[in-house]
Amino acid sequence: MSNLFKLSILTPEKVVFEGDVQYVHAPGTEGYFGVLVNHAAMVTALATGKLTVRNANGAEEHWQVSGGFFEVSDNSATVLADAVETAKN
Repeated sequence: MSNLFKLSILTPEKVVFEGDVQYVHAPGTEGYFGVLVNHAAMVTALATGKLTVRNANGAEEHWQVSGGFFEVSDNSATVLADAVETAKN
């Protein structure tokens, strides 16, 4: 059984990331939350903060997001952000 799920990080201008990931840690408006494979379906607003993604190889990538939405269902997650920049660790 795979521990990976699909993630897309999108802005109105471009696709920032698409690929298989192990884990996402995102800044929700009610606080940070984590998503693993087989997470329950959810849609929530995003706050400004650091988005952390553990990719399929176990390496972490970080982006700074400002607003937008996060959706997950059927082992596929999407970040629709107003703006995304590479974050300094």
